[in-house]
Amino acid sequence: MPLELKRDPKSGIWQLHGTVAVWKGGESHSIQIRRSTKTRDKGQAEAIKRQVEGEVAERNYTGREPAITFAEAAARYERNGGESRYLTKVVAQLGKLRIDAIGQAEIEDAAFRAYPDPTLSPATIRRQFYSPALAILAANGQRPLVKRPPDSAKRTYFFTPRKANELIESIVGMRYRNPWTPALATFLFGQGVRVSEALNIDGRDDIDLEHGYAILRDTKNGEQRTVTLIPKVLAALSAVPNLGKRGPLFLRYDGTPYESLTDENRGRPLRFWTHHCATIGLDASIYTPHTARHSWATWFHAQTHDVVRLKEEGGWKSDEWQRYVKSGYANLGRESKRLGWDFGQKNGSGSDSAESLQAVR
Repeated sequence: MPLELKRDPKSGIWQLHGTVAVWKGGESHSIQIRRSTKTRDKGQAEAIKRQVEGEVAERNYTGREPAITFAEAAARYERNGGESRYLTKVVAQLGKLRIDAIGQAEIEDAAFRAYPDPTLSPATIRRQFYSPALAILAANGQRPLVKRPPDSAKRTYFFTPRKANELIESIVGMRYRNPWTPALATFLFGQGVRVSEALNIDGRDDIDLEHGYAILRDTKNGEQRTVTLIPKVLAALSAVPNLGKRGPLFLRYDGTPYESLTDENRGRPLRFWTHHCATIGLDASIYTPHTARHSWATWFHAQTHDVVRLKEEGGWKSDEWQRYVKSGYANLGRESKRLGWDFGQKNGSGSDSAESLQAVR
C-alpha cells in the first residue's frame, strides 16, 4: 500500500506507515515502513513523507542506495578500525544528517555547537572536530571541500640528560619501590620508543639482553622493528623479575599489566611519570612520556650524527623525524654520553645524510 500518515491518539505525533517497492538486482522488493516523523505538525509530517517517497524514487531511478546518516557512517568507520577518539561530540552534532548533505556550513555550525568556548584555539577545534568528521566522510566515499581552522605551529620539548637522570632517580627513590617503573622510564629515554610500543613488549619473545635487542611488534605504522639496547637500558632491564616470561615486560607498581591502550586513553600520561615530574619541578603536561622520544632523538643525533640509524631505530618512514631532533647545545652529545646515555656508533662515523639537518638546526 502507498505511504500514509496516521496521528498517534496519545502523543499526537504523526506516524508514517506503508509499503514501498524497491528495485534491486532487477527485481522488485517490498519494504515495509513504520517510522515516526517526530512532529505534531501535519505540514512538517507531509514534508517528511514526500522526502521518503523521493528517496525511494531516486533509488529506483539511479539504482543507488540512499545515503546513510553520519551516525551510521561513524559506526562503520569504527568497525573498520578508524580512530574513535573525539567522536562523541562529532556524532552528537552531525549524527542525524545524511553524509551527502554535509558540507562547509554544516560542519562549521556543528563545530561551534560542540565547542562554543571562544578561548579554545582553532587548532584544537581542527584536531578534535574537523579532522575526525572529515575522516569519517572520506571513509564512506564523501569528500566535501571544507576549509579547516588554521593549525598551530608544532612545539616540541626535550629533557636534558641531567633532568632525565634526575627524574629516574626520583622514581627509584619512590615510597613503594618496584623494578618496573625505573626500567620503563630508562627504556623510554634510552631507546626512543613510543609508550604503546614499550608496553606491548613481551617479556619472553620480544627481548634478549644477551644479544642486546628488543623487538617492537605493535608499532604506529604497523611495521615491526628491532632496537639495539644501550648499556644503561640493559642494566635497568636486568632487574626486571619477569624477564623471560610470557606477558607484558613492563608492569605497574603492583605487578599487574597496564590497561590496554585504546584511542580514548592513548596519550594519557603515566601516573608515576606525572608525579615525579612535579617532584623535580617540571610541568608534566609539557614533559610527557612522549617527550622522552624527542629527548632520545635529540641526544642521539648530537652524539652520533647518524641520521640513517636514527630513522631506523626511531621507526620513521617520512621526514617527521626532523621535528623530533632539536639543536640542543654545544656539548650535548658529550654530556649525554658522560651521564650514561651512550648510543655508540653502529654505522661508522655517521651518515652523510646528516647534512640535511642543517636546514632545521
